[in-house]
Amino acid sequence: MPIKTTIWLFSLLIFNILNPKYTSSQWNLDPSINTPVCIATDKQIDTRISPDGLGGSFIAWKDYRSGISDPDIYIQYLNSVGVAQWTLDGVYLCYNSSDQSTPAITSDMNGGAIVAWSDWRSGVERDVYAQRINSTGIVQWTIDGVAVANKPVREHNEKIISDDHGGAIIVWEQQDNFGQWDIWAQRINNNGVTLWPNGGVPICTVNANRLNPKVQRDGKGGAIITWQDYRNNVDYDIYAQRLNSNGTLKWGSTGHLVCNALGAQLDPKIDPDSIKGGAFISWIDKRNAVDYDIYAQRIDSNATNLWLANGVPVCNAIGNQAAQDILSSPNTNGLIVTWKDKRNGQYDIYSQKLNLSGIPMWNINGVALCASIRDQINPNIVEDQNGGAIVTWQDSTLNDWDVKAQHVKADGTMDWMTDGVNVSTAAGKQTSPKSVSDGNGGCIFAFQDKRSGTSDIYAHHLYSNGLAFSDAGI
Repeated sequence: MPIKTTIWLFSLLIFNILNPKYTSSQWNLDPSINTPVCIATDKQIDTRISPDGLGGSFIAWKDYRSGISDPDIYIQYLNSVGVAQWTLDGVYLCYNSSDQSTPAITSDMNGGAIVAWSDWRSGVERDVYAQRINSTGIVQWTIDGVAVANKPVREHNEKIISDDHGGAIIVWEQQDNFGQWDIWAQRINNNGVTLWPNGGVPICTVNANRLNPKVQRDGKGGAIITWQDYRNNVDYDIYAQRLNSNGTLKWGSTGHLVCNALGAQLDPKIDPDSIKGGAFISWIDKRNAVDYDIYAQRIDSNATNLWLANGVPVCNAIGNQAAQDILSSPNTNGLIVTWKDKRNGQYDIYSQKLNLSGIPMWNINGVALCASIRDQINPNIVEDQNGGAIVTWQDSTLNDWDVKAQHVKADGTMDWMTDGVNVSTAAGKQTSPKSVSDGNGGCIFAFQDKRSGTSDIYAHHLYSNGLAFSDAGI
């Protein structure tokens, strides 16, 4: 057993002996046990998580307890010590006798949450619905949710952010009668009333396939949206659009070009730029015609690209780099990107920081957070409140998947154990981890878990020291 692991287990044992009150805390200290969020019958999948602003989290998921053909949307609230605040196994947000899928979640800025989802209740095509739930677990809008978009065509793959006034802005993919996909948006207030034109507003008027929308707040009650765009009829490029609080397009009816380099640009991610009022956008990029790399761009509030035309390379090492997640905040003073990386033959987890000028601050092509001999995939990133980041990922074992995490400090050095600390090592597969900051340098994790043989939802918490308990005062 590695020396660091032995020291960690010994410290955990001594801490529990000296501090017995912690052994009854809802946050289970043992990564092989974790904290159950939902262990209801049948499977629970599509986990989403949002912070409550007080060190706790809201966790939503797609739930099959009513039957395999009738999944519903459920949610649970864990406070800062991991105690479930609502009904055992969660509160249902939509119990309509049809398929509800892919929840998206954000804060309602008043101690509760707003969740949007894809809904089949029409029996014709999927629509987008939403529901608000307060801090005591009481739904605030119409039972089974209010319609955000319920047109005769298909609407799905919804994303959501707060509108900074207790409501939300929701974007989605919408298929027209000819099979082409576009992206639309709608704002809904804290009473569940839609504020923009009925059915939403299109974010771009150019005739082309548009997919994979991502959205972030613009700091003024509006939103900045990015997507992959096929208007050149050869391969996908990256575009962006800003909508103000009234739903008016601010960057022209055709959108703003982020990158149209040769080859495909796909899967954009976005985070707000609090300094320039714009956004950082990152994507996977095949301009070298061989494999996928990762590029990024910074845009100000007036749709000016602030870095090199077509973006700066985050990582262009050999092998594919993909599944990136990004982080910007006043603390990071730039952009931190994490991704899965196949330069060594298997997928590892790497990270890089770009300063406000787009210059890499850590090793060229990034620093390895985990480079063990098996695959690591599905990275998620949150801030550490001190200029660095906590990254979690799905980590391959001999027969299954576990969840691990690493703290990379502002200078690009690793703060926790080599190749990461254990978040979950339970029997069976632990997959699709999601994470949020606890607001105090630590992290809350939620993930799908098959220790029972079917998929349930579990959670775990780590302090800034990488342990399940605080070492303050010890």
